[in-house]
Amino acid sequence: MQFSFDIFGIPITISEQLIQGLQAYAMAMVLLVVLIFITRWQGLDVTDKLLIGTLRGTIQIVIVASVLLAIFDIKNILLIYAMLVFMCLSAAYTARNNLDEIDGVATAALPGILVGGLLVMTLTIVMGIIPPIGEYIIPMGGMVIGNCMSLCSLLIERMHSDAQKQRGLLETALALGATPYEASETSIRDAMSSSIIPMLNRYAALGIVSIPGLMSGMIIGGQDPIYSALYQVIIFVMIFLGQVIAAEMTSRLFLKQIFNERMQITVAARSS
Repeated sequence: MQFSFDIFGIPITISEQLIQGLQAYAMAMVLLVVLIFITRWQGLDVTDKLLIGTLRGTIQIVIVASVLLAIFDIKNILLIYAMLVFMCLSAAYTARNNLDEIDGVATAALPGILVGGLLVMTLTIVMGIIPPIGEYIIPMGGMVIGNCMSLCSLLIERMHSDAQKQRGLLETALALGATPYEASETSIRDAMSSSIIPMLNRYAALGIVSIPGLMSGMIIGGQDPIYSALYQVIIFVMIFLGQVIAAEMTSRLFLKQIFNERMQITVAARSS
């Protein structure tokens, strides 16, 4: 069933499914009010961020959905990749804003996110793992890129924090002839390990504690549950590979922000 009407002579058609979605969205705002009440009661200063984030997120996702409809109709692989590049740029911008007290976040994160996200998507398309159509590439690419962004953000924050806390050890290693990477190798390895733990926890709980988003969406969309489950495992492998590639590139690039050309540490020691 569809509902049609005119606004200033422009025909507008709204599907019954969209109306149901709007009703569900309105009810979900009641939960947001409850969330805000609890956070204010706990003294957490996040009310503005929750409201702005919800409004901005709604606008962004609706715009993206509208753009996706147009891209899906065109079925142009170059346009689809342009969309992925835009998502990578947005991911690096978001990471920079979330770590605005740290210099060089976007410079270090963007190449890693680009290579990690686009390389993994290209490999899966060439190998025939996913079909070269927007309905698969963009949602799955978004998951890979989003997780690359999260890992790079955690990695940069941890590397910066370790450089502050271990400034003396790093300077000693440099004085003994170590390169910046050799001096920071243990810290980088620990940072990468700790950053990937949340994803490992999700992987270990797959299907037992939770049913992840891709599988849930495919089942809701009417796909076979086993087919959906297999694709969920595929996306987890893609995410892991993308994260490892992104982390390796980002860690090496961020070292250039921690050390200057004369191999001096640019990060100030953390005050006690």
